[in-house]
Amino acid sequence: MCGIAGFWGNGDIETATEILFHRGPDASGTLALGPVSLGNRRLKVIDLKGGQQPMSNEDSTVTLVFNGMIFNYRELRKDLEGKHSFKSNSDTEVIVHAYEEWGEKCLDRFIGMFAIALWDGRELFLARDRMGEKPLYYTTSRGKLRFAFASEIKSLLTLVDAEPELGEEFGVFETSVGENTLFKGIQVLPPGSYLRYDGRKVKVSRYWEIPSFDGPYEKEDFYVEKLRWLLEDAVRLRLRSDVPVGVFLSGGLDSSLIACLARPQVVFTCRYPYGPRYDEFEHAQCVARHVGAKHLVIQPGPADFKRDYPRILWHLDQPIATASSIGEFSLARLASRHVKVVLGGQGADECFGGYVRYLLMNLEEGLGKSEELLHYLPLARFFWKEEMFSDYAHRYYQLIRRSGGEERTGLERVCKAFEAHAHLIDKMGRADIELSLPSLITMNDRAAAAWGLENRTPFLDHRIVELAFRLPPALKVRDMEQKVILRKVARGLVPDSVIDRKDKKGLIVPIQLWLSKELNGWAKGLVSSLKRRPLYRQIPREGAARGEFDRRLYTLLSLELWHRNVLSVPRNKRMAVADRLRFRSREPGPGALAVESLPSRKPPLSMAGPRA
Repeated sequence: MCGIAGFWGNGDIETATEILFHRGPDASGTLALGPVSLGNRRLKVIDLKGGQQPMSNEDSTVTLVFNGMIFNYRELRKDLEGKHSFKSNSDTEVIVHAYEEWGEKCLDRFIGMFAIALWDGRELFLARDRMGEKPLYYTTSRGKLRFAFASEIKSLLTLVDAEPELGEEFGVFETSVGENTLFKGIQVLPPGSYLRYDGRKVKVSRYWEIPSFDGPYEKEDFYVEKLRWLLEDAVRLRLRSDVPVGVFLSGGLDSSLIACLARPQVVFTCRYPYGPRYDEFEHAQCVARHVGAKHLVIQPGPADFKRDYPRILWHLDQPIATASSIGEFSLARLASRHVKVVLGGQGADECFGGYVRYLLMNLEEGLGKSEELLHYLPLARFFWKEEMFSDYAHRYYQLIRRSGGEERTGLERVCKAFEAHAHLIDKMGRADIELSLPSLITMNDRAAAAWGLENRTPFLDHRIVELAFRLPPALKVRDMEQKVILRKVARGLVPDSVIDRKDKKGLIVPIQLWLSKELNGWAKGLVSSLKRRPLYRQIPREGAARGEFDRRLYTLLSLELWHRNVLSVPRNKRMAVADRLRFRSREPGPGALAVESLPSRKPPLSMAGPRA
């Protein structure tokens, strides 16, 4: 985890870099090279003595700042050592020489999460990892500042002024989508893309896409064995670290599988003790004991949310489409007292059919194709709903859209995702990867960064994603079973009680419960304040309520706190606000628990290695 910033033109690189202190509290570096300035805040994870950034090649013709980790850097270094001279043991230097050797094609060789900014004396080259695990934002044509980039929007806001721009899609998805942000003129470099800027124009190109496949398929055992090996290898690579590593453990299948492969010394769980509707603690405890890890638990409550959420929004830069950030930030705060790297299970739901909505849509498609109903679909539509068994892109759009906006706002994005694949389960996964997964990844990244952690997600290894979208659909969802192939891979590794669970919770936070009771007055006061601001006029109208899944109140209070802690802060005071809002304490916070688990006799995967 690091923070990077830079620009072509005139600006204050020291301030743009320093406001990212939380992303890299261990070291700092800036460098001016002709028209370009580069900055880096470093979190030391690999090669603690070397690896300082900005980093250049032997003759200083290529200079790099970098955020993330190239997990296969040791293997790539072996390919480069006979042709290039190395002065460190870092993955950063491997990127420098890989670009020298292979140009933009070096991106195809990287297994990792990364945001890269490189200056070769002629142009700036920016690149982002395939799944967008590491953030990279940019802006252009701002007077003497022609082009600027940074790991977080707050860094760009020390260089330029940017007005909020919500748009209709924000009301539909409760977040920014695609290349847009909620700031006019600030864009995000898409995942799997690189950018070139030569002082005049920006050119963005894609170097990777999620594959589409429609057979012929291999036998089921082939895919189970291949996925098992890939997961073992992905975890093995992500255990590479010169600092301690832990695992975020929810009690669900995904994080449990990661924990059972990694076998860390310590795992971290966030729980909400409001009964079985919210609490998965018993399953997480079972896995912790199974792997012999020390089990540390955090229990955030409504008072924690009220205290921390303004600072969380400052770290996020803009509201995102999940209410789970209080749990993620609380977990990161706890973990930072024990480790510097954490592994998590993000991405498995989108790739392997884990959401209940996939089950619902798959059942509808199956009913529509059944011989029993084939000639009675009009009757079935009359009995259930007239839109059923028709345009599945539109059906899915209605399922995932929130409220507000025109009826078809954002529908084209869902349609485009659906058109890229042959099978409904892949269509839905692709739509979620493009529309909702970015918010979850942003939450993971910012929560870890707030506390000087590095968050690694094995399920987002591009090799696993590529395999997931080449699977027979029945290995994702079959009848009433989800994640069919993951359950097969986990058998013998993960306790059966976790594999056979039918009561998966997901990222459920009792936010509606809190806002309707303890925090009701606070939330209503924030919304009342928002309604007096011009920003409120940009918010799309309220649509139909979604019951327990309706987050309208949460979204409105998020916008008010966003305005107070980000939008209304003058550029010359942003560093002062950063000092005030930055998470500095390493105390566990209210509700921290510690559960000692039984010792394990099995070695961690980093010692055992992947199976052949």
